[in-house]
Amino acid sequence: MKLLVIVNPLAGKKALRLFPQIKRWLLENPHEFSFRIPTSQDEMRFAITKAPSLGIQGILLCGGDGTVHEALPAIAEANLPFALIPCGRGNDFARNIGLSVNLGKKRILPFDPMCHQFDLPTVNAIPFVSIACIGLDADVNKLARDGKGYFDGKLGYIICVLKALKNFYPFEIEMTIDGQLWRDKVMMVTIANGPYYGGGMKIAPDAMMDDGVLNICIVKNMPKWELLREFPKVFKGTHISNPNFIMKTGQKVKIQSDEHREIFADGEYVGSLPAECTIGNQTIQIMSFD
Repeated sequence: MKLLVIVNPLAGKKALRLFPQIKRWLLENPHEFSFRIPTSQDEMRFAITKAPSLGIQGILLCGGDGTVHEALPAIAEANLPFALIPCGRGNDFARNIGLSVNLGKKRILPFDPMCHQFDLPTVNAIPFVSIACIGLDADVNKLARDGKGYFDGKLGYIICVLKALKNFYPFEIEMTIDGQLWRDKVMMVTIANGPYYGGGMKIAPDAMMDDGVLNICIVKNMPKWELLREFPKVFKGTHISNPNFIMKTGQKVKIQSDEHREIFADGEYVGSLPAECTIGNQTIQIMSFD
């Protein structure tokens, strides 16, 4: 199998640092590899869309959630299966597909790798794989993206939560889920295709990436001290027992507000409200490592 390996030098610098080790692992596999270290997201996407014309049969991404998110439009256009070696800060997409985030474990891609079909939802026509969010968690994502958490993974996310909460205030939304209207004042809304975000927090415990359904976590207005008290429960997914955390499911979600609120998906900024999220129209193929 002929594979194009994309190493994202912007993925927390981890991918570039580990590239020599990753390359040694890959060259032990029974495949033909081409290696590319793009200098921009546009260059990465161009390389992926051009890949089929060069006889490439699959894409291997070395990076994190942001790398996957930025590559998605090109992967969908090229209609190629892809695999991931998780080298990002949070690596929640890897967790959501059941892939080990332990980079000490050697990755072996079988001669004839299995491919799994996963849903590819969109927010305002932009594809995402794991999570789209507005409100407090979008503010946290913005701080994390800008390196304001100082650390990778859970610790960095916790620091960003504390920073974002300091000046945060709740806001009114109007939301329809498969045509059913819902209005209230909220802290945040998370649209989940998979259970994990924020470096391993289980925001939507029942979410599955291949069931054709979005899981929506709505956090209603509550005192900040109560939110902080409940926050540790998100790591195990037990927060959903609190009545201020409302869980819903659907295939089409529309959200609007009179206030300006940014939208983040897979940790990346994708626009601002109003938002329309859909699922069930497109899938992606992901190759499995041993």
